[in-house]
Amino acid sequence: MQAVVFPAPETITIETVPDPTCAPDEVIVQVARTGICGTDVHIYRNEYMSNFPIIPGHEFGGMIVEVGKNVTDFQKGDRVAADPNLYCGHCYFCRNEQANHCLNWQGVGITRPGTFAQFVAVPAKACYRAPDSLTDTQLAFIEPLSCVVHALNRFRVWPGDEVLIFGAGPMGLILVQALRHSGASQVVVVEKQPDRLALAAQLGATTTVLVGPDQDVVLKALAPYGYAVVVDATGIPAVIEQAFDFLKPRGQFLQFGVTPITASIQLRPYDVFRNDWTIIGSFALCYTFERSIAWLANGVVDVTPLISHTLPLTDFPAVFHHFAAGKTLKVHLQP
Repeated sequence: MQAVVFPAPETITIETVPDPTCAPDEVIVQVARTGICGTDVHIYRNEYMSNFPIIPGHEFGGMIVEVGKNVTDFQKGDRVAADPNLYCGHCYFCRNEQANHCLNWQGVGITRPGTFAQFVAVPAKACYRAPDSLTDTQLAFIEPLSCVVHALNRFRVWPGDEVLIFGAGPMGLILVQALRHSGASQVVVVEKQPDRLALAAQLGATTTVLVGPDQDVVLKALAPYGYAVVVDATGIPAVIEQAFDFLKPRGQFLQFGVTPITASIQLRPYDVFRNDWTIIGSFALCYTFERSIAWLANGVVDVTPLISHTLPLTDFPAVFHHFAAGKTLKVHLQP
């Protein structure tokens, strides 16, 4: 089969590789759509937890073409999406409803071959059958949307809260849609690209603010006492550091964007103490596929405007660099 391979950091090849083999508890999925994610950029730059060589890719949907001998819940021809976070189910964290911290965690496209290929092998227990109403494009958004659902499970937005989001990339724009249903009085978005700000307004942001010299004045005028919830959806350390300037006492800060492993910021512990701040991380997802599917099936979140390119695998190298530079929105590949 044809696949994208990262043979070493900052190296991309398009190769013909062996088709995956189907273990007894696995299925083989023919990939219909798969999305490029910011995590793939970190993997490419050797800023994440992968080893090389690796076939990346983890946001996907497709059709089952082979079923392992022990699999009874699925059959050939089923359309599915699969949670790329693979949990053992028996370690301390799995048994405490924290499976995304599984001590034996594996990741499709991270620690095992991924979905930037024509076929991928995944455990059947990680698969979710897709409603007929969902398009292939929507299937490939179930995983990123599930990450947002997990983030919202990590904290609570109270009625009337002011929400500030830094970053209006694909994930930031999903967060806009999710948080507009939360009871917040404001959902304010900060972004450096005007076209993304326009899309954020279209998708429910109450106010959009262009990055620039007037940014701080505008943000403080909108919420003079600060914001109850501040979300980083950029993964940029300098942005994260300044985001705390806008967090009100007893506010909640959500670190959603993925930074390089070695990145750091400066934060005064006294400020955390004095302001009663709550700082929340949100890693991947944790059994949130069903809720994500329900949101998509019922039109709560619209993912169609978030796609800027749909291309074959052979176009991956060029478009990947555009995506990494922030020149695209979500890019979908059609293997």
